[in-house]
Amino acid sequence: MATWAEIRNWQPDVIGQVGDHLAEQNKLVIGLQAELDGGRPAGWTGDAAEAAESDLRARRQALEELAARLSAAVKIIDDTEQSVRALVRSIEAMEEHAGRNGYRIENGQVVETGGSGGFLTAATLQVEVQTILAQAGTIDTELNSVLDRILSGEIDDAGATTLAAAAAAGEDRIVDEQRHRDLLARYQVRTDSTTVWPSGLTGWLAERAGFSKERITTTEAKMLDDLQTRKGLLGLKEFADIRQDALHVAEGKFEGKGLTDGHADAFRHAYWNALMTQRYGEQWAREFATAHERNPSSHHTPVAMDLRNNEVGREIARAHPDASPEELANLVEQAVKDGRMVVIDSNGTLAPSNEVKPGETRDTRNNPWPTDNPDRGDDHDPGQPSATPEQY
Repeated sequence: MATWAEIRNWQPDVIGQVGDHLAEQNKLVIGLQAELDGGRPAGWTGDAAEAAESDLRARRQALEELAARLSAAVKIIDDTEQSVRALVRSIEAMEEHAGRNGYRIENGQVVETGGSGGFLTAATLQVEVQTILAQAGTIDTELNSVLDRILSGEIDDAGATTLAAAAAAGEDRIVDEQRHRDLLARYQVRTDSTTVWPSGLTGWLAERAGFSKERITTTEAKMLDDLQTRKGLLGLKEFADIRQDALHVAEGKFEGKGLTDGHADAFRHAYWNALMTQRYGEQWAREFATAHERNPSSHHTPVAMDLRNNEVGREIARAHPDASPEELANLVEQAVKDGRMVVIDSNGTLAPSNEVKPGETRDTRNNPWPTDNPDRGDDHDPGQPSATPEQY
């Protein structure tokens, strides 16, 4: 991670100059399209013509990949310039504030210089310093990550057939990844312990009513136990029927494509949440659906997808409180088609559901996510559930 002294010497103008230079080079590359299109004289045939055609195809492909990578580099460098510029302004403002209150920042630490504003001011300044250091670390990591992937060839032309299209594909890749990071930051939840449910007397009764035991989060179990206390086994059966109905209807949507991390999966989560909202109220539905995503074996990316799509489902139910299940299903399906929800594309990136074709999402069944996700312990803690299921 960059030190405070290093960050203070970051120069956004120099970063901008690098981006401008690369942008000019990319314009030159894109401008070669006419030469590529006219590279083979009309009427030229024979072995030499075929060899020249093969060489031209290889050069065209190399230039398309170069255009994509240059555009990706220009985009991330431009974004970095803006981020660094804002960071430098924050540093200047904070150091000025520290100086007015009898402090200075030295090696990332708040040091008293005399006539200080007291412990609270020092503590506040130290938090601001750590925030700036963390922001700088994120900027540095994201820039290096993209540049490494450009150099390794991971960012390509996405099948483009012109230099301009290849350049657009490279820039779009960076935009998509930024959106992915934003979604990951917004839609996360801290992990919970798990337990086998149902258990005890409830488990004994539930098993005889046709329920099978499963490992769920402790908060899910607590909410289901409360539901059983209020409504008995019939209440649990109704809940199970809602979940099963959401799965069954999802299997008939989008030709059943993407039941894991794809369009049918997005539909299932949103429809399930819409049905729960109608039956139990929005707060209870939100708390239960969130508790469901707290399983420690779940990866950040599908968790973000599910939390976002759950939210959309509840929004739809809130906007259409009198809709029938069939009407809700149609509204949810349209929301998927309109891009209100997210799926995971073949690169493992969260993307609007209307920007990826059904069947072209991540092949998670043959490429499962890691189940060891220790970093999730630092995510948002939703606290204990407090809602009472409505109508009970």
